Amino acid sequence: MRSMAPRIAWRNLWRHKQRTMLMIGIVAFGSWVILVLWGISDGFIRSMTDTQVVYNQADLQLRARGYTDDPVPSNGLTLAQVRAAQEALRDPRVQATSPRLEASGLLRSTYGSDGVVIRGIDPVSEQRVTRLHDAVVEGRFVAGPGEILLPAKLAQSLDIRVGERVVLLAQGESGTTSRAFRAVGFHRVELGALDRVVAVSLEDAQALFEWPGLTAIAIHLRSGAPSSRDTAALRAQLLTAGVDGIEVADYFAMNPLARIMLQGATLKMIPFVIMISLMAGFGVANTAFYSVLERTREFGVMTAVGMSRRLLARVVLMESVFVAAIGFVIGGGIGYGCLIYLSRHGLDFGEVIAGFGSDLGIPTIMYASTSGWYWVAAFSVVVFTALVAAWYPARRANRLEPVTAIREG
Repeated sequence: MRSMAPRIAWRNLWRHKQRTMLMIGIVAFGSWVILVLWGISDGFIRSMTDTQVVYNQADLQLRARGYTDDPVPSNGLTLAQVRAAQEALRDPRVQATSPRLEASGLLRSTYGSDGVVIRGIDPVSEQRVTRLHDAVVEGRFVAGPGEILLPAKLAQSLDIRVGERVVLLAQGESGTTSRAFRAVGFHRVELGALDRVVAVSLEDAQALFEWPGLTAIAIHLRSGAPSSRDTAALRAQLLTAGVDGIEVADYFAMNPLARIMLQGATLKMIPFVIMISLMAGFGVANTAFYSVLERTREFGVMTAVGMSRRLLARVVLMESVFVAAIGFVIGGGIGYGCLIYLSRHGLDFGEVIAGFGSDLGIPTIMYASTSGWYWVAAFSVVVFTALVAAWYPARRANRLEPVTAIREG
């Protein structure tokens, strides 16, 4: 008896092809939207964090407490703090560290000038914590004093070529300082935060800012993406070592606006997913309900000749299950194909992001995520919605009285 319900339900579906295709289309559209929405939202977050971590900020940074509120070199790490921090960072979690000295300045070329962020680095250790060297599109990475690596967009706007001389101006302890450099390479990362960052050797930056210390120590972890446990462990290790006045900054500590934006995006996404699910569910329920009404007489005859009302209700329920399954396979397949395409080619927001996203650390190209969990999540939503939507039509079919149904039909 149980095997009869699927066969009858399948046969009934294709007796009314137009109605069946309409229900499948509604479920497919809902599945596609849910899958793509989750993939793009998660990919947006991952693109933003990964690009910043890999090319710009590293997994974690050690900073002087209070530096974030007033980011000038004199509020950075002193030589004593740097030595104490380096001793405390001898931890198996830490794969590599790199010293940095960073502050604002002015870049001047033969054809113009522009404001920049001057980042003093150790060329060797910096390549162990970030991959900015992989983003060099012309020339090479900084190798020592007297050399500068520029953003390709900035170099183009100031008409700077590899090998040409430029001058950096900065505010030191004694007043305005300047230093000449030779452009050795240009980097290009689709990240607005790096469009103004020029890299020089740490010695040159210390001479420019007249500050012997650092503003940060960039950290690369062996485990990859840092967890709250890693951050807490490093903080505890600094306290145990008696290192005072230093804080461990993760991605969100370095990008506080990003935390607010992502929390808001997550909260806004939940009602949208619920709305799409309800739309798909009501579409199936509405079509299934009118299907039951149209076939009232037919159902009455079927119960009159011996079909139990329980079997009839199971048939109506199985019809909705079949529609949901077919719709999910179609919509989910197309949706996942879209995510694969977007994970490889991305969505280029170009100047839209560059105009307001620099402070948030948002890359101009967003890539979708293709986790298999999106299938599970979307399937759960679709199946749950379809079963809830089919409940009332199945309940009505279960309560049909043969004589009344035949008379009403």
